[in-house]
Amino acid sequence: MKHVKLNEGIPFDVENFEDKTNKSFPYFQAGKKYALCPSCGSSVQIIGGNNNLTQNRRGRLYAAHTKSKVRGLNFNEAAKHNCINYEGNNNNWQRIYEVRQNIPENQGVLEYLEENIDEIASAVEDLIGFRCKFKRGRSAVFEHLYQSFKDNGGLRIANDQFAPEYLPRMIIKRAAPVRCWGAIPIGRTKNYIERTQIFKGSIDNKEQFKPAVEVMFVGTLDNDENPTRLNMRLIIGEEELDMYHIAARIN
Repeated sequence: MKHVKLNEGIPFDVENFEDKTNKSFPYFQAGKKYALCPSCGSSVQIIGGNNNLTQNRRGRLYAAHTKSKVRGLNFNEAAKHNCINYEGNNNNWQRIYEVRQNIPENQGVLEYLEENIDEIASAVEDLIGFRCKFKRGRSAVFEHLYQSFKDNGGLRIANDQFAPEYLPRMIIKRAAPVRCWGAIPIGRTKNYIERTQIFKGSIDNKEQFKPAVEVMFVGTLDNDENPTRLNMRLIIGEEELDMYHIAARIN
């Protein structure tokens, strides 16, 4: 997992571990770095990276559940084995996408979103292929996706299904179709638009997408029960155009 939390406060990226903890106990012990899983609350250890005693074969920085109790931190064996972030269970991660109407909006999720909104907008941009983040603000496409995400129960996320790195995908998945007229396409989305006959000449000299017909963007799971990918689509009336897909799971 790429995000962890402390005994108090909202989750943060593992890359900010030392800045957030000042290497204080119980997060820094015998040269090793520890925190809590943001989903199940059980202890995790930070592994890899250039500034870390504990390494792995690939060298990448991430956090993994600890095998046993760490002084000063919660350890819950049952919660760990049922956790969406637990590597030992291949199916738990799919609960991240579950819609749960019988729970209230999670204020911790909202706080995390608001504190990291620019980074999340940039991540959504990378996934959907429309500009979402500018130097002085965020695009209309992103704001509409984000508002639709909240309007459609996006904040009804239980603590045990809250995985911060999945929030960009969650915003795309839970939002209703949004208009993309005037948006700036990039990457795979721009390539798809440029090679699609119905959109010929629809990108103006300011790089904005201005088709002659109303076009909506939507992200959909390939399977509601056992998703493997998130499909990026453009909708024209009753017609759906599949541009490309991304993995539903973050490895």
